[in-house]
Amino acid sequence: MARLPHSWFGLLLAATLLALAAFAFDPRARDLLRDAPATDETTLAAAREHRGPLLWIDARPAADFAHDHIPDALPLNPDDWEAQIVDVLTRWQPGTRVIVYCDDRACGSSRAVADKLRHEYQFDDVAILHGGWAAWRKAMSR
Repeated sequence: MARLPHSWFGLLLAATLLALAAFAFDPRARDLLRDAPATDETTLAAAREHRGPLLWIDARPAADFAHDHIPDALPLNPDDWEAQIVDVLTRWQPGTRVIVYCDDRACGSSRAVADKLRHEYQFDDVAILHGGWAAWRKAMSR
């Protein structure tokens, strides 16, 4: 087996470092990485393409839900869980995809609500809306 000269590895290392530096300093690349959906998230486009039943869950505070929300969404947030879960359980049917949202990606309420629905209530198809309410509003303003 032929051996590559050490200079080849140096060139390869230099090229790799330059490529990584270009990627790190390119704002488009950073936005791409920052905006990639997590494994338990769904995009608004994917939600719109879903052919089965959907149940939207708004995990924002009650005042935000009262001000505006996704049509047909039900409120369910950690602060009012006991009162709000009854309507969710009434509307949910096996095979229904549940999509939970709160303000944006920084909001942790949607993740807390989704985790509780999955683990404590055994909902089998729960996703978090990538970008949350902010993504919905942006899409509706176009």
